[in-house]
Amino acid sequence: MHSGQVLGGALCGVLLVLVPLGAHAAPGPEVRPYLVSVGRLYEDLEFERALEQLVTARHLCRGLEDDVALSLWEGILLAELSRTEQANAAFKAALFLQPEARLPAKVSPKMSRQFEALRVGVKRGLARGERAPEAPAPAAVADAPRKELVESPRVEAPSPVVPATLEAPVARAEVPLARGPETRTESSLRSRAHLPAIIGGALAAAGGVSWALSRTELSKLRSADASLATPADVDRSVSRGRTLQTAGVGLVGAGVVGLGVAAGMYLLGAPTEHVSVSMGTDGTSALVSGRWP
Repeated sequence: MHSGQVLGGALCGVLLVLVPLGAHAAPGPEVRPYLVSVGRLYEDLEFERALEQLVTARHLCRGLEDDVALSLWEGILLAELSRTEQANAAFKAALFLQPEARLPAKVSPKMSRQFEALRVGVKRGLARGERAPEAPAPAAVADAPRKELVESPRVEAPSPVVPATLEAPVARAEVPLARGPETRTESSLRSRAHLPAIIGGALAAAGGVSWALSRTELSKLRSADASLATPADVDRSVSRGRTLQTAGVGLVGAGVVGLGVAAGMYLLGAPTEHVSVSMGTDGTSALVSGRWP
């Protein structure tokens, strides 16, 4: 009798150990890889992508343990996304299935307190005989932001109309070359070429006047002008003539440089045109058509 009591006590102890283990069994092998991926995405703060993983894993759910694990992760992710009502619904769905369930990841103290408060409420509801609420479908949760987007209407391009005049009895295969826009744009260089032209012309004109004045002084010296009565007058005339000559040469040279710059700007800024050429054959000869710049 004593040995029977000992054996019965041992069996009861084994049953007490097995019941909690069965209540907290691990998720199935189909769902487990997705839960691992969800955990990594949660650590990387990729909450939306983690919810998408739960959508796929929900289709592979095979038992109570899978439902509990998925609902717990769903509640954590929704809480991180500030969807409090949906997160509480997911937590309650897991707790109604397994009131002693534990959160699968480390969460903030605020979320942990909220989860424990929900556990107390679920246990009271179970004591009153309440039924477990339906958890929101992960697919609807993950796709909620996308449903607010308005699809832009699709505009189909009209089919090209081929004129009847282009239909020839002999097929003509054309191989068009690369064609660019045939636009003539005036370069900024060419539009500003008048500035150095005006300056160069003014300098050349001033140089010409200065050179002419120097020639006038020279003619006075050669003709023994009456105004050159003293040697001092002659020296002043010679000095003035040399100064005017030097200034004239310098001004003319500067004017020529300015005009050359203007001409270069005008030529370099000439408008360009892109080549528009097409090549083809009608079976007996080669054809080239188009326009060169």
